[in-house]
Amino acid sequence: MRVPFLFLLCSLFLALSWYEGGEEHDGAVVGAAEKQIPNTQLVSTHEGLRKDSSGVLLYREVPYSGYLLDLDSEGQVILRQGYFEGRLEGEILAYYASGALWFKRPYRDGQKHGAHMAWYEDGQMKFLYHFDQGKSVGNHKEWYPDGSLFQDLNYQDGRPFGPQKIWRSDGKIRANYVIRENGKRYGLMGIKRCTKIDGEKEEIDPYKGVEN
Repeated sequence: MRVPFLFLLCSLFLALSWYEGGEEHDGAVVGAAEKQIPNTQLVSTHEGLRKDSSGVLLYREVPYSGYLLDLDSEGQVILRQGYFEGRLEGEILAYYASGALWFKRPYRDGQKHGAHMAWYEDGQMKFLYHFDQGKSVGNHKEWYPDGSLFQDLNYQDGRPFGPQKIWRSDGKIRANYVIRENGKRYGLMGIKRCTKIDGEKEEIDPYKGVEN
């Protein structure tokens, strides 16, 4: 059976629209188009590089487009950052001395955007965060070196929102609470006490909690 030309054209348009705008999954941007970064590479210690007062990277007084490399004492790349017109763009990649990938952090127009991931040197995942134009969104997870969860947090428009869980290294729950629309926190903030907290800070010390 022949597929109508109009159907194919509409499908192609939808695919291109998805690519340009990025995909959203559980409130987190997981894919987005990037600017075309020239394949120029400079070492970060180059004397012609500097940042202006607004944080724009300049090369010989012109906003830099290309890749910036940090090298170890043996000349191996340990950090690779993309820039477009002086601002971070695309994936920042960092490596351990062994060559194993340490982290991958995508940027758009100088802001964190998309899924930020890091690994321990043995390949075990260390964290997975999501950002949308510089703001934390969706689910953020961190793991201990043995692969067990350290924290499972949720964000909305840059602020903690919804279920939040934190574990100790022995696997016992340290905090298990929910942040509501009014900003108040309900649930287990420490091992022994279930309470409601309306504090000004957006983060708590998971190993301090609330003492009885």
